[in-house]
Amino acid sequence: MKKSRIGIRAAVTLAISVLALNAPARAFAEDGAFRKISVEDAVRTALANNREYRIALSRLAQAKERVNGEWGKLFPVLESEASASRQHAESGMMSLSDGQYDIRLAQVRLGLNPGVFYNSLAASRAAYAAAREEVRRVKGGIESAVIRSYFGALVAGEMIRLRNESLELLKANLRDVENLFRTGSVPRFELLQAQVQMKSQEPLLLEAENNRAVMLDTFNFHLGGGAVRYAPDDSVLEIESFRMPSGDHGARKEVLVAAALRNRPEILQIELAAKAESHARKAYSALYLWPTFTVSGSYGRTMYLPNEVDLGLPPGPMTPDLSRISGGDSWQTTWQVRAAATYRWGALLPADSTRAAEREAMEREKEAVVRLDQLKRSIEISVNAEYSRLVTACLTIRSQKDNVATAEEGLRIARESYRAGVIKNSELLSAELARTNARTGYINAINAYYGSLAELKRELGVEDTGIILEDR
Repeated sequence: MKKSRIGIRAAVTLAISVLALNAPARAFAEDGAFRKISVEDAVRTALANNREYRIALSRLAQAKERVNGEWGKLFPVLESEASASRQHAESGMMSLSDGQYDIRLAQVRLGLNPGVFYNSLAASRAAYAAAREEVRRVKGGIESAVIRSYFGALVAGEMIRLRNESLELLKANLRDVENLFRTGSVPRFELLQAQVQMKSQEPLLLEAENNRAVMLDTFNFHLGGGAVRYAPDDSVLEIESFRMPSGDHGARKEVLVAAALRNRPEILQIELAAKAESHARKAYSALYLWPTFTVSGSYGRTMYLPNEVDLGLPPGPMTPDLSRISGGDSWQTTWQVRAAATYRWGALLPADSTRAAEREAMEREKEAVVRLDQLKRSIEISVNAEYSRLVTACLTIRSQKDNVATAEEGLRIARESYRAGVIKNSELLSAELARTNARTGYINAINAYYGSLAELKRELGVEDTGIILEDR
């Protein structure tokens, strides 16, 4: 199963990459064909179009109806019935009638095993709660994927802007070197060096444009892949709300791990599955621990088909009337009420099918406990790792933001110094490379920040980032 999932992901990635490479790369860098969308609207659009989310909602509705079905067992069965029966006997009471016609105008039947009813109802309610957690799990995964692809596309656009700026700077530098070379102020080596540096920037720009094309395709895939093509609104980067989690980071990790173990939908699902299996096991046990109580009643009309009784006596006033026993040939009102308690002692035998189902439910309950322990360990590792990435990204943003300003100023001074003949062209190119590296680190840190924040929300099973960034 794991290999097949990896193969599917690889095929989807390959298909998106092929589409991006076959299209004109620079055309994707232009946002004219895309509609700008905010993060919140992107998440809402994805939830409205996602098929897995709609399936989860449908299964939640199905689970709700199963709960209603269990409650419905308290409602008696109401019905009407028409029947005809024929019979024959050579002697005895049955020989007095050839059968009868019955019309039951109203019949009521109710049978209930208290233990089976209670545990079946509890199991269905646990299954409904698990279905509700499945909706949360799918929703959290969609939100995380949309947010990560949203900011992935944004930073890919920033990389294009950076590559364009670098290319323009290197073109201007090449023009300066060419002018100096014509006057004999610099050797041919510096001219070749400037040409190589400028040409080396073009593939990086193409790579950045193709990367943004792939990220936009991925982003629109998560949004539902409709006729409208969306692009992230880059104004969100101007807010620069890169908040560092407050308080001691070690204590914060413990708080987040505890919150994840308490709120994570997958953990709650397994706990509810174990609870449902426990009630299912008890429901099977109730078949031999409790009797089944039944109450039934009917009201209707009956016509008997009596036989003539020959007593060997001449007709007269002394001849007994046996119609009370054999019945008359006219319709008469009849009713019946019945109450019973049935104990199924056969369910005590180990070979009974209910005992096998009971043992099977017990094994599934044990399996859920083992899976729960395994998942808790995995979540603890994931939360610690994502939190560390978030803190690292925030620190990197702070340091690289100042570093970018320093590198920009250094590049400006280097250009003026080179034109004045104070430094060599190699030193100018080093300054430009330093500026590019600083900007690249800053942009990648922004992507890592929003990606880790979105992933932490999914790991914790929470709707907002308050518990991640604030002391509570």
